[in-house]
Amino acid sequence: MNAADILHALNQRPFKPFRLVLSTGREIPILQSDTVLLNEPRTTLLAVEGERFHVVDLQHIAQLTSGGQPTAEQLAT
Repeated sequence: MNAADILHALNQRPFKPFRLVLSTGREIPILQSDTVLLNEPRTTLLAVEGERFHVVDLQHIAQLTSGGQPTAEQLAT
């Protein structure tokens, strides 16, 4: 995944929630555009999810999928 794809999803108006699907199969819901930050070389992102945060190397993002609602598994943790 590259930074341009992520920035495109973040800058859509109106914003549409999406999920980052990682190479491990884990999914991170992105419910608001202001909960994601990219570093300057645009190789890593920080995603805030409630009280948690995720630091992700863009190489480990396998895809973006529509819909950002948390899964039951994510709600249980």
